[in-house]
Amino acid sequence: MRRKLLLLVSLGWIFNYAHRMAISPLLTMIMAEFGINNAEAGLLMTSLLLPYAIVQVPAGYIGDRIGRKRLLVLSIIGYSLSSTLIIFVRHYWELLAVRALYGLFSGFYYAPATALISELYREKKGSALGVFMIGPPVGSGIAPLIVVPVALSLEWRHAFLLLSAMSLPIGLALAFTVKGEVSKPRGVRFSIPRDALLLSAANFIVLAAFFGMLTFLVSFLVSSGVSVEVASLLFSLLSVIGVVGSLFGGALYDRIGRRSIALVFGFNALLTFLLAVTASPWVIIPLGLTFYSVGAIITAYTSEKASPENLGSVMGFVNMVGFFGATAGPYFLGLLIDSFGHEKAFLSVPVMYLIAWVIIRMEEKEISRI
Repeated sequence: MRRKLLLLVSLGWIFNYAHRMAISPLLTMIMAEFGINNAEAGLLMTSLLLPYAIVQVPAGYIGDRIGRKRLLVLSIIGYSLSSTLIIFVRHYWELLAVRALYGLFSGFYYAPATALISELYREKKGSALGVFMIGPPVGSGIAPLIVVPVALSLEWRHAFLLLSAMSLPIGLALAFTVKGEVSKPRGVRFSIPRDALLLSAANFIVLAAFFGMLTFLVSFLVSSGVSVEVASLLFSLLSVIGVVGSLFGGALYDRIGRRSIALVFGFNALLTFLLAVTASPWVIIPLGLTFYSVGAIITAYTSEKASPENLGSVMGFVNMVGFFGATAGPYFLGLLIDSFGHEKAFLSVPVMYLIAWVIIRMEEKEISRI
């Protein structure tokens, strides 16, 4: 039963990311149709991530109260159906509204899913969460492979219909093949421990860097002389390697604990700097390993700061703060690109990882004094 649940919940997370990251490889087509600049293009990710961030804490608390599996089913069905509305979009503001609705439903996923997995796999939560966190790299990786051929042969809007047709059955399978509620605490309370605050601040900065870079990675490579087709393949390559990175991050956390956080932040700072100054496809290979290892490590470490009664709330809070950073990141990087060009703007990404590294080092010193 645990394996079936982990498989279905991980598949739901994969398509949660596939829907949200489908915008990135289609960005040049969307910008041309609506006549928008890079900052406005960044808002297409921001409009999704803002409601996503806002519902994180309520999602954790509601999942603890009504049942985590029930909320996950609602999330998958909701984000699948809302994404189909893109077929009716004819104006930029309509696309922003549909992406915001999608962000609302997709936001009900992470907190109950990670709380459920942490409860079921207590002794090996890092490795189990590493499997779950293949969602971002796999979802981001398959998105261009699915949406670009559809956009080139039909129209970019139809790509979201195909994604919805693939994700909706997962929600139905979770509803009908996994009987009853698997993880629901006896007592539920809302409380956020003080020692989660610095971790939340670091997560804010890291997710701003993560989503900012992913949103504009294809256009950055195109501006460096790479074709759209090759840039999309490199985007997918980053994500494919990220699958191994996610599993590596979970296993690394099980082995060395919180020390793994500062380690991967430092490597991400170095590798994103090399990418910004060289635009070399070879940087993609090691970057995929460390870039996507962060999610499993942060998620596993967050669960250590909670009790069974407030696990969902704490998972939701740290992710909420992080996704406020994710909300700002694409717009901020888009403004820098409009002002300074892609190469100089992308230098802000390693700077953000360095700041997050400093915050985690501060958190480690604070814990050592307790």
